[in-house]
Amino acid sequence: MDSVIARFPKTRYYGSKRRLLGWIYHALKDLPFNTALDGFGGTASVSLLFKAMGKQVNFHDGLLCNTIAAQALLADEMPFAEITEVYDFIDQIRLNNGFISKTFSGMYYTDEENRWLDGAAKAIHQVADPIESSIYFYCLFQACLKKRPFNLFHRANLNLRLNHNVTRSFGNWVTWEKTFSDLMKESFQDIQDVIKPAKQAVNILPHGDIFRLDTGYDLVYLDPPYVSLSGTSEDYLKRYHFLEGLSGYNQWHKAINENSSIKAFKSISHISEWQNKREFRERLFEMINKHNQSIVVLSYLVGAYPSEEEIAEHFRKTFKHVSVLKKDFCHALAKEKKIELLFIGSKR
Repeated sequence: MDSVIARFPKTRYYGSKRRLLGWIYHALKDLPFNTALDGFGGTASVSLLFKAMGKQVNFHDGLLCNTIAAQALLADEMPFAEITEVYDFIDQIRLNNGFISKTFSGMYYTDEENRWLDGAAKAIHQVADPIESSIYFYCLFQACLKKRPFNLFHRANLNLRLNHNVTRSFGNWVTWEKTFSDLMKESFQDIQDVIKPAKQAVNILPHGDIFRLDTGYDLVYLDPPYVSLSGTSEDYLKRYHFLEGLSGYNQWHKAINENSSIKAFKSISHISEWQNKREFRERLFEMINKHNQSIVVLSYLVGAYPSEEEIAEHFRKTFKHVSVLKKDFCHALAKEKKIELLFIGSKR
């Protein structure tokens, strides 16, 4: 399995479990399950692992952009006969003075790049085949991340990329200077190995509130945002609002919070309630209880809220068999080492 995982696309997406998949695989490989729900699916790395294990995969995430990317990564077959079809499509994208150009000038990308992105978004949204469209969007998302300092959209810091006479301890100047076209083509090459027939069904569930999902899966994997002891949490909508906007390009103007200096999205309840320390513990334990007839696997972090001890106690109250695994790890974009936790609970 390690050789299979090694071929999965690499990403700088915050909180991705890509580099922990080998550890997760060895923790789960002997568990008795066939159907799996990846409830906070994110980059779809864990769903790719489940697919490689021959399980029936059900991917879910709160963001549309992640859901679109999962459609590409978890596709059963490549919809293009030749790679030249993809390259020709990318090469035919034309500059357009659209919403991005008018709204985000000087914030994330250069004016010419903004015009190119307007053209790309319009072209991709006109693609009729949903798998083809999702593959193009996946490649566009990855290109957008690669050209961003810190691979995020939480600050309007284009100047960090454009300042030539500075010494940097971060970033990749060579990548930043590549065109969006070239970066999209590179990303397409990255995913070709993972688009292959599945042994069982792969379901991409509509994005939204995880609480509306049915129960009954053999295994439920949960990787919610971490809430620090101070009460702050990872705001994925803020960090990736630009990708979410590209996903719903024609309605983007309606979603923007006009009071936001970075043109971020208005709050979305099913996302924000997982970022509130006052609500997080209750919602997490409620989610575990909802799926208590399944094997529940929770990824979390030492030093976050609620504590390791509180979560372990709740697992012991809820399940007959409980195990807690730990692994030292350093997240992408973070300098300090952290300790990853994997809680596994089962009634059988």
